[in-house]
Amino acid sequence: MKTGGTGGAHTNQTGLKFEKQTDLAFRINKELSNKYFLKPHIFKNNNKNKSKLLSFDLYRINGTKRIGIISKKKQFYNVLSETYGIENKDHKNWEPDEAFFNEERNTVFIVEKKWQSHTGSADEKVLGFVNKRRIYQSMLNNYIKNGEPKPSVEFSALFNSSWWLHGAKKANVNISNEQRYQDYFDSLRSDGIKIFFDNYDYWWFGL
Repeated sequence: MKTGGTGGAHTNQTGLKFEKQTDLAFRINKELSNKYFLKPHIFKNNNKNKSKLLSFDLYRINGTKRIGIISKKKQFYNVLSETYGIENKDHKNWEPDEAFFNEERNTVFIVEKKWQSHTGSADEKVLGFVNKRRIYQSMLNNYIKNGEPKPSVEFSALFNSSWWLHGAKKANVNISNEQRYQDYFDSLRSDGIKIFFDNYDYWWFGL
């Protein structure tokens, strides 16, 4: 989520706004309140991964059985530990921007967000999503309590259309960003990565 090659303490405020506006729990509560409702998730055990971010249990209206859990960042690993008894053994803690543990479908849906306003490192990083998907699936493969089928991972990329589709053209090059990044998009889709622009297709999450 960089702009002009800067990041860290200088992360662009528009990018942070994009992350907040596309918060999955917020969007479901706002757009699907006639079908679902959320409750803050109460962890049963002390969490190894300390985080102030909330996780949420998702229910159908008039339903009593939980559909799944919405989480993000470090809280992802707390849900992973509590739900599947899996601890991350990888040297790096990948922190998904959004994660929906759909217990009905035995599937974990991962969302990686990439807000951009200029060409930069994010252009190349998006092609690494398929490797991230493999890493998350490798974690879930360690779930042995109930044997097969083991939980599966679905991975998506959420882009801001203002750049990835409609961004500024390169000087003296008459080509839109949608055309420029088409090979990127096609490559992601070929690797089974779902692509969103600004909004979610809730059916993809099984909702």
